[in-house]
Amino acid sequence: METRATFGLSEMIFEAPDTFVMNPRGDFDGPTASAMMEHLIARAQGLPFVLLLLDLTYLGVITPAARHALTSNGHRLPPRALAIHGGSFTVRVVSQMMARASFLRGSRNRWVWHSPNEAAARAWLDEKRRMLAAGVRPEER
Repeated sequence: METRATFGLSEMIFEAPDTFVMNPRGDFDGPTASAMMEHLIARAQGLPFVLLLLDLTYLGVITPAARHALTSNGHRLPPRALAIHGGSFTVRVVSQMMARASFLRGSRNRWVWHSPNEAAARAWLDEKRRMLAAGVRPEER
């Protein structure tokens, strides 16, 4: 089962039973980021874990408000694995800084990996799915 939700130019696709594909597009602002996070949190309720596939290929600027919304709500999600691919050099650096900021804000129940492409990202998520289903949880760094 696949369901889609749109947030301006961006979209989120839920691929049952546990995968969320997030496709931010264009300049990413606070209201859009907040709406996507609230949707993700609501959909993830009751799941033992979630897998997130984030395609940054068509992402422009990430505003400070968007960065705040994306890095301050991770504690509200179940254990997860986040595979990121695509994006400019600048976007990749900003996303790495956001992952660190999220960790510092208390979101320690997730693995994050920057993948060279979508196929590698999905393969990594499949490996993490097996680990999460077996009860292995992300460890603190």
